[in-house]
Amino acid sequence: MKRFAAAMAAVLTVVWLGCGDDTSDGGGNNGPPQDKAWVRFGNLSPDAPPLDICVKQSSSQSWGSPVLAANQISGGLTFPAMSKVIFIDAGTLDFRAVAPGGTCDTPVGIDLTAQTLNAHGTYTLTAVGLLAPGATGPYRLQQYIEHAEAPAAGKARFRFVTTIPNAPPIADGIADGGTWVRSFTEAELPFPFGASGVGIVDGYQDIDPDPALPLTIRPSPPQTNLDLYTAPINFRAGIITAVWAVGLVGGTNAQQLGYFVCDEGPAADGGATTCARH
Repeated sequence: MKRFAAAMAAVLTVVWLGCGDDTSDGGGNNGPPQDKAWVRFGNLSPDAPPLDICVKQSSSQSWGSPVLAANQISGGLTFPAMSKVIFIDAGTLDFRAVAPGGTCDTPVGIDLTAQTLNAHGTYTLTAVGLLAPGATGPYRLQQYIEHAEAPAAGKARFRFVTTIPNAPPIADGIADGGTWVRSFTEAELPFPFGASGVGIVDGYQDIDPDPALPLTIRPSPPQTNLDLYTAPINFRAGIITAVWAVGLVGGTNAQQLGYFVCDEGPAADGGATTCARH
């Protein structure tokens, strides 16, 4: 775990600017570009429409054109969804969500501004919260740091983030017969934060592999509250697995409570992000 923490501390973060499909300095046999930020875009807002993203340098007045459409994601991202890794120019950046198929002139919700992202940094930039006026957990674009280092030998790496806007602060762990037996985080998790505690860096921790770990979330404190949700998660040795708690407490259909589970790890050409609801 010390090796993991030290490696994590050494990682820098980044963000992208650009309008076209960025394949210069990377992809193919050249490997991923080391002078770009590596960004995975998402839509984890339960009531948001499909979204594309626009990006500009904070010092610029021009938003350019939508990023996802320029990277073969023409229909935008429909909740819950996560894009492939997209390589973008580093810098101090502003982000704007827009409807797919249009321009950057009409934002969906408020912009996220003055985000400093570094070359060869790895990030998730996703919509979270509710667009409905006056809703608990209001809509926003949120930046999260990613870590792509390999887990410790024989371990799985686990990233947990809650994006449930109408949930109280929660705990994630394991319950057995109604009794809470283990917590994976030391502190309660309010929307829209990730796990924290000793040995946890930016929401990531190394755990023992388990093909069907019964991951449970409860309102905090978990010892005196009932389950909000539980589902088996396959944590594999050598694999980084992100578990996003998504949906709404009391939600139905697409907004029902659950986990959005993604394998992380940038591919040389951006690749795809493999995710599934649980």
